[in-house]
Amino acid sequence: MEFERKLAQWRDEGFIDQTAVDRIKAFEKGQPQKKKIPLLLLIGLIFFALAVFSFIAANWQAIPELMKVALVVALMWIFYIIAYFSEKKHIGQPILFRLLGLAMFGASILVTAQTFHFSLSNSVLPWAIFIAALAHYFQWRHLAYVMIAFIFGIFTLTSFLPDTNWVEWGIFAAVSLAWFYFSKDDAPKILSWMLLFFSGFLMWDLVSYSSPFWPVWTLFALVLLLFLVPKGKQGLLSPLYLIFGAVMLVVYLALRGETEMSLVDLNWPEAIALAVAGLAILFLAYTRFRDIIWISILGAMGFLLFDDTAIALALVAEVSALAYLIISQRQNRPLAPGFVYFILVQFVIYVIYAWERLDMSLFFLIGALLLFALSAAAWWLNRKREGAAS
Repeated sequence: MEFERKLAQWRDEGFIDQTAVDRIKAFEKGQPQKKKIPLLLLIGLIFFALAVFSFIAANWQAIPELMKVALVVALMWIFYIIAYFSEKKHIGQPILFRLLGLAMFGASILVTAQTFHFSLSNSVLPWAIFIAALAHYFQWRHLAYVMIAFIFGIFTLTSFLPDTNWVEWGIFAAVSLAWFYFSKDDAPKILSWMLLFFSGFLMWDLVSYSSPFWPVWTLFALVLLLFLVPKGKQGLLSPLYLIFGAVMLVVYLALRGETEMSLVDLNWPEAIALAVAGLAILFLAYTRFRDIIWISILGAMGFLLFDDTAIALALVAEVSALAYLIISQRQNRPLAPGFVYFILVQFVIYVIYAWERLDMSLFFLIGALLLFALSAAAWWLNRKREGAAS
């Protein structure tokens, strides 16, 4: 066994002695072993379940309405009871039965609404499963509940449209913030952060003012979340700010270059306010969260979008991409995210300015030659600096 081989290796290296090895083996042997369901019994149970569900489906229309509700609720409790004994007796996978119970919970709401003619046109069903999945996560801490909560959180957000109200939006933001704050694992931290970010998009439905910068305002506001997480977790969230900021910059470049942006309100007061917010993020990032300092560039977006040609915005995107690559290389950080961002910027610039004027291969050849020239210049400067230092 791999475990025994590791014990022998640690003993040979002197990390533990033979007495410790014997005690560890005795402890492991005393642990309750997970019981496996016999294969034939498992197959029989699957076929029995298929037979039951097939019978119910075939006779669904003939079943009385109240009986339908009672049947779905009974199935829900049966699955949860099986999950309880599965966990207690160490038989099978309790998570599978709990997931089936959660599915039956959603089905019971749907059947009850249909039976008593309740309206499901709004967000009752996704809300219920979203909250139930969060309750499952905090009780059993399994990744499956995290994914279900995230998926139905997205469904809940979209169900608000097109008549979002502040009460629903505020409750959703509070629940997502509580999920973010009380989660200890990485996946729920990331996904709850994403739900909070996506909730900012509903500002276009909540507020009559058609600002093109609600995503930027949302990203800037979410910087405050970094004060709620320990330093060890800040490195987990920093890439999210950079990724979403880079995507926004590329999207703004594409929209400004290819559209007139007539559906949104561009005005100088908001541009100035966004610039001030960008400077505040720059100061905050420089003093506390340097990994996300790049998103402060978005503060200039209010001024850059006034340029109909999008040349200034293209220059900012190009320079920021190159600067990120150069600094990442000097700091021995991963270069893959910077390369992806750089290539996206090149494609967008090509579509905007050179699609009908220049062959794609020639465009990227010119770009490659420019990069080679910049690389040679950087190499020469580094060599000159090293020679001066020696």
